[in-house]
Amino acid sequence: MDYHVDESDNFVEVRVWRTGTDLSKTATVTVRSRKTDPVSAEAGVDYVGISRNLDFAPGVNMQTFRVTILDDLGQPVLEGTEKFELVLRMPVNGILGEPGKAIVFINDSVSDLPKVQFREGVYIGNENDGQISTMVYRSGDVSYKSTVRCYTRQGSAEVATDFDERPNTDASIITFLPGEVEKPCVVVLTDDTIHEEGEELRLVLGNPKSTSPFGASVGTQSETIIKIKDDADKPIIKFGETKFSVSEPKESGQVSVVRVLVLRVGDASQVSVVRVHTKDGSATSGEDYHPVSEDIVFKEGETQHVVEVEVLFDGVREMREAFTIHLKPDENMVAETQMSKAIVYIEETNSMADVTFPSVPQVVSLLLYDDMGSRAKDGLQPPAGYPVVCVTACNQKYSDYEKTGSICTSENINDTLTRYRWLVSAPKGADGVTSPMREVDFNTFFTSSKLITLDSIYFQSGSRVQCAARAVNSNGDEGLELSSAIVSISTVEGMCQPRKVGTVGAEPFSAKLRYTGADDPDHANLIKLTVTMPHMDGMLPVVSTRPLSNFELTLSPDGTRVGNHRCSNLLDYNEVSTRHGFLTDSTKNSELIGETSPYQYSTSLRGASTLRFYRNLNLEACLWEFVSYYDMSELLTDCGGTIGTDGQVLNLVQSYVTLRVPLHVSYVFHSPVGSGGWQHFDLQSELRLTFVYDTAILWKEGISSPPQAELQGALYPTSMRINEHGRLVVNFRTEARFRGLFVTSHSASSLSSMIMCADHPGLTFNLTLVRSEPTYNQPLQQWTFSSDFAVRDYSGTYTVKLVPCTSTPNQEYTLPPVCNPRDPITFDLDIRFQQVSDPVAVEFNLNTQMFLLSKKSLWLSDGTMGFGQESDIAFSEGDIIYGRVMVDPVQNLGDSFICNIEKVFLCTGADGYVPKYNPAKAEFGCLADSPSLLYRFKIIDKAQPETQAKYFGNTDFRALLAVDDPEALSLVKQPGSDGFRVDSSAMFQGAAGREWYIHTIYTVRSRENANRGIGKRSLEYHSVAQGSSLAIADRPRSRRSAGGAPDLVDDIGAENNRGTNIMHIALDRTREGSGKDLAAAGILPQELSSQGGEEGLVTTVGVLVGLLLTVLVVIILALLVRSKQRKKEEVPKGSGSREPMVTQACGGNDSSEV
Repeated sequence: MDYHVDESDNFVEVRVWRTGTDLSKTATVTVRSRKTDPVSAEAGVDYVGISRNLDFAPGVNMQTFRVTILDDLGQPVLEGTEKFELVLRMPVNGILGEPGKAIVFINDSVSDLPKVQFREGVYIGNENDGQISTMVYRSGDVSYKSTVRCYTRQGSAEVATDFDERPNTDASIITFLPGEVEKPCVVVLTDDTIHEEGEELRLVLGNPKSTSPFGASVGTQSETIIKIKDDADKPIIKFGETKFSVSEPKESGQVSVVRVLVLRVGDASQVSVVRVHTKDGSATSGEDYHPVSEDIVFKEGETQHVVEVEVLFDGVREMREAFTIHLKPDENMVAETQMSKAIVYIEETNSMADVTFPSVPQVVSLLLYDDMGSRAKDGLQPPAGYPVVCVTACNQKYSDYEKTGSICTSENINDTLTRYRWLVSAPKGADGVTSPMREVDFNTFFTSSKLITLDSIYFQSGSRVQCAARAVNSNGDEGLELSSAIVSISTVEGMCQPRKVGTVGAEPFSAKLRYTGADDPDHANLIKLTVTMPHMDGMLPVVSTRPLSNFELTLSPDGTRVGNHRCSNLLDYNEVSTRHGFLTDSTKNSELIGETSPYQYSTSLRGASTLRFYRNLNLEACLWEFVSYYDMSELLTDCGGTIGTDGQVLNLVQSYVTLRVPLHVSYVFHSPVGSGGWQHFDLQSELRLTFVYDTAILWKEGISSPPQAELQGALYPTSMRINEHGRLVVNFRTEARFRGLFVTSHSASSLSSMIMCADHPGLTFNLTLVRSEPTYNQPLQQWTFSSDFAVRDYSGTYTVKLVPCTSTPNQEYTLPPVCNPRDPITFDLDIRFQQVSDPVAVEFNLNTQMFLLSKKSLWLSDGTMGFGQESDIAFSEGDIIYGRVMVDPVQNLGDSFICNIEKVFLCTGADGYVPKYNPAKAEFGCLADSPSLLYRFKIIDKAQPETQAKYFGNTDFRALLAVDDPEALSLVKQPGSDGFRVDSSAMFQGAAGREWYIHTIYTVRSRENANRGIGKRSLEYHSVAQGSSLAIADRPRSRRSAGGAPDLVDDIGAENNRGTNIMHIALDRTREGSGKDLAAAGILPQELSSQGGEEGLVTTVGVLVGLLLTVLVVIILALLVRSKQRKKEEVPKGSGSREPMVTQACGGNDSSEV
């Protein structure tokens, strides 16, 4: 039996079998290893010799053992196949069978075979390096000579253009001599002047050979990637130098020229265009130098240009001035700009006056300006967050002025003409290393770095500050400059320190939009924008409705701010293009009295523009508040605001509109080492203001389709209602702003127009096209959609998706339309619409019931049999409406309670508004005037009948309380009940479809408390049922404003035994008044037409007979009634008049006082 094993396998596993019929006894056999003849593998060199017993337990028929194979891993030697033998000896309880010997073959021709491969998978180099060297290493038996081909395969890098090819031939062979394990494979790169992006090629190993008898092989890393970068050829445009110095001309009319070299390095094969422009520093364009703003064109092959700037003679003796030159990015986006800023210093050639301050200036906080003599010498560090002042030796505030003042006088130094400049460095780092002092040469639109004071935005806690002052004599001649000692700003004291000392960042801010209304005395009918933000020392707050960036330019005094940020606090009062701005001409907040800090409002020390900005800072509260006023047009056109989707309110007269104004707020801090000198923390928000407006005025803009939509259109809602089934019905019209029209569906598209609402995902809708203009030229189309189900609250955003269908320019309109359907256009329609709940909550009706009846007999009955469906009847024109309020008969209160109606109101809502009574939500039914009510009348007032409205137009309400109706005596006597009646004719004077509601107020009292008489008639009004009771009239109350609750509301509730209820009056406009009322008026119905003489004659005879019978019946009834009245002498008489004694109200009134 043979076993084959690789030298690197470490062992070989061998099996020994026991066979036979009886394996119930223990058996043993010895296994030994031995050399072959001739000798091949040797024990201790190629394997570990073995001699051991194998024991077989009863029933076991197989045993395994391992022989360890030794690998020459440290110094591989290729030996070929070697072998040794394993033999079995000395069996116990068994005999040796065949085979009793096994031969093990050890093969190292794979593991020790010479193997070559790349050491890395990727190599990176630059084109200008000339070559890239990759490493190929060899493993296995290296005692033989080996060779391998290392050849290239192009990728994005191309042969000859980017590198020299290594072909797959013997010319690309790498040779390993015996003992060598590593050799380079070099790829030569082609260096050109054309800039290229990163390129790649592959190196491959192949055709390995060796002098060993078994040859050689290639390892797993047989390929590597070569990446070639071309950074050296990248086109870069920059200034040759960043600092220039030029002397000012000596005479007027002469100029000095500064030659500024602009270089292009790298690839010059393409055209680049960059703009060079100057910018003022301490030097002013037009006075000190001619400004430059020009395009430089680098043509193919050009590597440099010279820009000349002329320096002018200004005849003023002054210290060194400076301006900067800037490079803009390449317009062709070919080259990169570096070193894009250079500074030019103008050296003064005029000899300075030989005047100088007698002592160095001192830098102190403006807080200590009046107290320098005693406190400045103590070395107190200025606190952060308040300006510092440079005090020269000729300033009367100087600590040693009593010594230096006389010298200043003798030298004719005029301290008011002193020239100042400031130097600032960043706070020292954690390691204690300080930054160099840098001159503050950047002015903002409201601060200057050349004043006697340095504003607190230029430094922060821990900053180092120094001032330099140049003396000027009385003739205006400038002298020598002296610098103060360097002062460190306190890290402990500050005006408004951050929550964590030593850190800066953005705190939350608050922003509000509010409509001022017509009553605002100064800013009527404007939108007030208020931004409130916390202040931190050194912070410059920037507020704008446009995105903020490039603060070096944004904060500079030049005019770029005015065009980009029209609605911001970056504009001084005289730069504002709108009617109002955040900054005004006021330098002090009128609400603050006095100064909270010394020289806080000093114009001479701080400057007027600075104070106008800081007027918005409450330093005591550490709070900025910026306020401005805008009208709607300014917010939309100047401030970047947008009008959001409109949604309808309760009726068609008024609707919502949402104004959205973007707001960008940045917390800016000066940084001498930051980019552009500023570091900033930017926040963004969006303000929303919802208006209620007249639909007819502002619907004209409609709801536009999304601006990114390929096809545009507009949607105009026209009406909205809830139908008799409680389902939402919306009508709208659309305007297609493309050639074509909207369609519900099209046979050529699987899409269809539809309505969805994310706020009501279970609600489905039915969309219908009502009519369309017969044209493809932007037709107007009318649509309606209704919900398939009813919900209580329909409020939400409804997405209207309409399928546009486009037509060719010359195509004529046909039916059905011939057009091409496109993807749906989406419109978002915000709807605020609710089903009306119960008009009056149970807590306000005091467990009473209210009925409107058409039959007088039911009105007068005791109600024990119920009113059935008679209380839900529709009233025709001329019908009398009998109203009745009674204590809930289910409670069976008997005659223990008395119910008295005090007031009755009649009203109708505007466009379907249903009045409700819920004082908590400012809903007062018919009791108070409201924009949602179209008409409102008080038709009955028991205590003040003279205030009743008697007419609607020319139609009398004929409203009576039961107590004033002699025929209602039986109702008045019933305990817990009261009633009234009113003619329905007046309600038919309004437009068709107008819904009317009746609102009653009544008292429910126990019989023993009934004589309190709240709301009862005065003495001249005799109550039929309570003839002996004296009534006390309500005291008159002042009328409240329309927006407030009426006085009656305060008295309604169980605690005052006063209740209220509202009922809908159903009007039937399909038929005329009842026959009884028409007969009483002497009017009889007449046939509208007759077909012939015979039919007319029959009709005439029938009418005459009917008239005769009717007259007889009326006479008989009149005689019976008169005879009965004579017998009833026990009935008490009422007041002298059957009609209520009231004064007639003006017929044209549509409301009356409560």
